[in-house]
Amino acid sequence: MARLSTTDQLADLRRTYTGENLSQAVPAVRDGDAVLPDATTEAQRQLEAKFLVAGCAAASMLQLMPPASIIRPAHAFRTVEPGETLRLHLSDRALGPLLFELLPRTEGGFGMGVAGLEHRQYRRSAELTTGDAGVVLAGVDERAWDLGMRYVRWMHEHRGVEYTEGGGNDDEIAESATGSALLRRVHLWHDASWLRALPMGGAWFVEWPGGPAEDEIRQKLGHPDFGTTRDITVRRIDAPAEDVEEGMRTYPWPEEFVSAVTAGQPDQRPGRR
Repeated sequence: MARLSTTDQLADLRRTYTGENLSQAVPAVRDGDAVLPDATTEAQRQLEAKFLVAGCAAASMLQLMPPASIIRPAHAFRTVEPGETLRLHLSDRALGPLLFELLPRTEGGFGMGVAGLEHRQYRRSAELTTGDAGVVLAGVDERAWDLGMRYVRWMHEHRGVEYTEGGGNDDEIAESATGSALLRRVHLWHDASWLRALPMGGAWFVEWPGGPAEDEIRQKLGHPDFGTTRDITVRRIDAPAEDVEEGMRTYPWPEEFVSAVTAGQPDQRPGRR
C-alpha cells in the first residue's frame, strides 16, 4: 500500500481535532498558512469562546429531549471548520437549544445571551454575527432556522423571558483565546458523554465523562502543530452507569414540538413515556 502524502497525513491528524471529512481537511491543510489556525482577532476569539460555553449548555438540554437520556453522548457541535471564518456543523436537534443560549434576552432582570448578536440568512447556511466577528452554521437553511426559532420562542414563553429586543450580556469572557482554541479542537471529545468547559481565573477548566483519557487529551493539546499553548485544566470523570430518572422524562414539551424534535424516535407524550 502506498504511503500517504504529507498533506494526507496532516489532514488525517487535523480531522481528529475537528471532525472534518477529507474534502474539507485536505484543501485546508494544503492551502492554509497553518494546519489548524487560531482566530486572529479578539472580537472573533470572544465570540467563539461564548459559542463554546453556549454549546455546552445546549448539550444539557439535548439530554432532556425525547427520549431523555444521559447514557447516549450529547454534543451541540458535530464538526468544526477552523478558518478565517469559523464554520460549525451542528448535531441533530442542537440548533434550537444553541440559539436559545446565544441570542440576546433578558431573563429574571439579567441580560443573557450575546449582546448585539444578529442573524444573517443564506441559502444553505446561517451566520450569527456581532458585526466585527461571526460564526457560520453550515447546513442551516431558512427552514431549519425557522424550526430552531420555534424552539426559542417556546423556551421564552416557558421560562418567562421578559423581552428579546436588545438585552443580552456584553461582558467579556476571560481568556477568550483559550475558549476559541478549544472550540476549534472540540472533536477531541466526541466520544465522551458530554463536555463542560468554562473559564476559571487565568485558565479554562474542561471536564468530560467517559471517552478519551486525560493523558490522551493532554498529549493532543500539546501537539506542536495541532495543539495549543493555552492554560487548560482537564479532568475526566466516569461515564454515567444509570440513565435519567423518570422525573426527567416529564419535561413539558408541547405536543406539536415533541413530534418535530423526535424525528422518528419514540415520542415522549404521557402515554408513551
